[in-house]
Amino acid sequence: MGRRTTRVYRPKVGRLITDPKTDITYLFQKVIGTSGLDYVYKAVYFSRDKHTNGYVTVKYLRKGNPDIGTSFTATGKISTRNIINIESWFIRRFEDNGYLVGIPYMSEGSLRYILSSNFYYGLPEDCIAIALKEALIGLLDIHNSGRIHKYFNAGNIFVNKSKVDAEIEIKLAFGAAGYDSDPQFKVNKEVDAGDSSVPPLTNISAWAAAPEVYYTYEDSESDDIENDYSVKSDIWLVGITALELAYGNIRICDREDFDDMINKIRKSKKLPNRLEDLFEEITYPIEEEGEEEKNDGKMKKVVGFFKDKLKLGKEKEDDNLVEENNDKKGKIKKVMGYFKEKVGKKKEEEKRLFSKEFEKVVLDCLAKNPRKRPNVERLLRQPFFEKAKDKNWFQRSVLHAKNPKPITSDSDSDD
Repeated sequence: MGRRTTRVYRPKVGRLITDPKTDITYLFQKVIGTSGLDYVYKAVYFSRDKHTNGYVTVKYLRKGNPDIGTSFTATGKISTRNIINIESWFIRRFEDNGYLVGIPYMSEGSLRYILSSNFYYGLPEDCIAIALKEALIGLLDIHNSGRIHKYFNAGNIFVNKSKVDAEIEIKLAFGAAGYDSDPQFKVNKEVDAGDSSVPPLTNISAWAAAPEVYYTYEDSESDDIENDYSVKSDIWLVGITALELAYGNIRICDREDFDDMINKIRKSKKLPNRLEDLFEEITYPIEEEGEEEKNDGKMKKVVGFFKDKLKLGKEKEDDNLVEENNDKKGKIKKVMGYFKEKVGKKKEEEKRLFSKEFEKVVLDCLAKNPRKRPNVERLLRQPFFEKAKDKNWFQRSVLHAKNPKPITSDSDSDD
């Protein structure tokens, strides 16, 4: 008997499907991403009178997908202000018990798509604050309903720009509503498996999961680890998402390297300008401390030398040399000021790219002890989010940026 192959859902663009219950027709306009091996589509839908009602994302859900139940049971029970859920967009059921569903259409794709297309080295910090804040509001609604997200990451945060009023929406996909976004997807290309030497970002919620989830799963003989997920394991993923948005990518070889990276961030209590700095033979924190001590030592010697000179000048000072000594003092102070300025400039150059407020958010979320991680409500009260700009700034700085400057946290955006 031949081996059974898995059928993929990849109908051609232009296909029409009608929901028999509502008599609404869906026209597949373009492929905007993938879900496993299946295509995800942007579709225009028509009401009974054949007038266009709007756009929707159409996705095929396979039988056995554990997130189907999560999505359907959550319908109507969670506020949808910042959440993308399947809701009532049921289109049809197939003979193999798979579902074709509609999801609210998000025109700009996911934050991960935006990173990969324009901001290869990360978003500006003020835009990270805006996007994460909106996603956290959605996560708060999920937690308040007694549910856990489990897959919080940049690939599940979507952006939409309304064609009617140009308003921006940033929402968190929940349950089965998520997919790998690529609005510029080419239909004739193969679904890219990525670099096999590094864990894929599409599966980051698994390989970068909170320690209490990851290691329980690794040591368990059962695939059922539902009880190990918690509100605090979601918060851990918020910290990982912050890193992905800040650096544009997280490229590590395995969990051991990942844990090493997190431990170095915790130890130094600040973020490096590049994650690669953490993997160099001499780590950034140690190197920086050594350099700082070296420079401080040099400055102390110079300052000490000139202080001795001043003291000597005072001892020899008499009425006839007051004016001359004052002149010398002025010159010495100028030299001392020069050295202090040089050291100050060097320290300024070595100053971190990220604010202390942002670093605190990341460090709090990545606390090893789950009990030390804040809940969403406490996280939103941190200065990093309380001072966040509005979504119009995100539109100007990210969606309308002509020449993105991804590694400058406070640069002015292009109008």
